[in-house]
Amino acid sequence: MSDHALFGVAPFVSVVILVVAATVRALHHNPVSAGPSLAVGRRLAAKHPLAAIGLLGVLLGHVVMIAWPDQLLTWNRNVSRLIAFELALFGLGAAALVGIVAAIRRHVLRRTADGSSAADAAFLAAVLLTFVSGLGIALVYRWAAVWSVMTVTHYARSLLSLQPSVERLEAMPYLVKLHIFSSFIVIALLAFTRLVDVLLTVLVRAVTVVTSPFVSIVERQRRRLQDWALRCSRSLLWPEEED
Repeated sequence: MSDHALFGVAPFVSVVILVVAATVRALHHNPVSAGPSLAVGRRLAAKHPLAAIGLLGVLLGHVVMIAWPDQLLTWNRNVSRLIAFELALFGLGAAALVGIVAAIRRHVLRRTADGSSAADAAFLAAVLLTFVSGLGIALVYRWAAVWSVMTVTHYARSLLSLQPSVERLEAMPYLVKLHIFSSFIVIALLAFTRLVDVLLTVLVRAVTVVTSPFVSIVERQRRRLQDWALRCSRSLLWPEEED
C-alpha cells in the first residue's frame, strides 16, 4: 500500500470512523448515563497514578511538538535540556506502558466480567503497539525531539490544514511509520470502546457548563417576549379591560 494511502487517506478515514461511530453510540447510549465507565476510569487512574501521569505527559509532549515546534527547537539547542526532555518523555512513556500492560492483563488476559469487549481488547493492543514503537524510536533513533520537528511535525500540521504532505515521511524508518499509522488505528477503534462513553460524558458536561448561561438568557428573553405578546393580544381582544 502506498504512503499516500497510509498517511494521506487513513488519518481522515480514522477520524470519520470515530465521529460516525461515536455519534451512533451516543444516540443509542445516553452519554450522561456513562457513570460506571467514568467511575472505572477514576479507579484505574487512582490505582495506577504513575501510568495516568505518564499517558497525559506523553500526550502533552506530542502536543508541544506539534503546536510549538520553534520554541521546542530553541529549548533543545542546549544539549542538557535536550537530554532532559528526551529522558522525561521516555520515562513518561515507560510509565504509561506499565499501565497499558496492566490494563491488558486485567481486561484481556483475566477476562474480567466488567463489560470488556473485543473492541476494548483491540483498542488496548493498538495502544500498546503505539507506545512500544514510540519507545523503540526513542531508543534506536535518538534526539527525536529535534528531527521530528522537521518531519513528523510538518506532516501533522499538514493534516490539520487538510492538505496532507507525506513526502517527508517517505524516507522515515519503518518504526516511525508504524508508530504514526498505529495511532490512526487507535483513533478509529476509540469509538467502539467504553472509553468513548467517558469522553462523551465529559464533552456533554463541558458543553452544558459553557452554554447554560446563554440558554438562561434566551429562556428569559423568550418568557418576556411571550408575556409581551399575551398583553398585546389581550389589549386587542378586550380593549375595555385597559380602561
